[in-house]
Amino acid sequence: MKNLFNIDNAFKVLVVLLLSVMAFGANAASLGGSIGYGNDYIFRGQTQTQGSGFAFGSINLDLENGAYAGVWVGEVDFAGGNADAEIDMYAGYQTELSDGVSVGVQYTDYSYSGDSSLDGSEYTVSGSFGDLTLSHTIGQDDYLDYSLVSYNLMDFVDVSYGTLDTVGDHYTISKSFELPLGLDAVASYVDFTADSGSNAVDEDAFVVRVSKSF
Repeated sequence: MKNLFNIDNAFKVLVVLLLSVMAFGANAASLGGSIGYGNDYIFRGQTQTQGSGFAFGSINLDLENGAYAGVWVGEVDFAGGNADAEIDMYAGYQTELSDGVSVGVQYTDYSYSGDSSLDGSEYTVSGSFGDLTLSHTIGQDDYLDYSLVSYNLMDFVDVSYGTLDTVGDHYTISKSFELPLGLDAVASYVDFTADSGSNAVDEDAFVVRVSKSF
């Protein structure tokens, strides 16, 4: 394992949680998280680990009024780069307008241990209408816009289509499973097609993630 759970990353996690608890009060929130491992880290259709396995973990603070905040940390490995971990700090709000209809907003800050030139942030707005979910992400700090449409098909598989501005499109088919010992698993097939003239390349991958929530 690389530097995923080093002192620097742990400090960032603690700072986010401490500020959240101070702002909203521990009595109005519940704390949870997860740890896990996957055979590839695919983000918006593209591998972030050159097709290799990665460990990840998260801590989430649910304020029980629609607001939430948390941290996600995962290993990365970019060709020719020095980054070894991605740290996502996020905060958002989601509310149900009526039965089966909800809307949400989220701010996410990305930082990369080993290469700060990759750091950036974005805002996401989303809406769910029964089994259909639509979201649009507005990139900041030179990050690109991204749109995603996902649909839960007959409570059996999730199908999604995403497009990253000027880079490419991808579709994903995934199935969630419950495993013994309280483990959760997701198996996915991802196919990414690069836009003509972009520096990206076409990719496809079969991805399995196993995680344990606490």
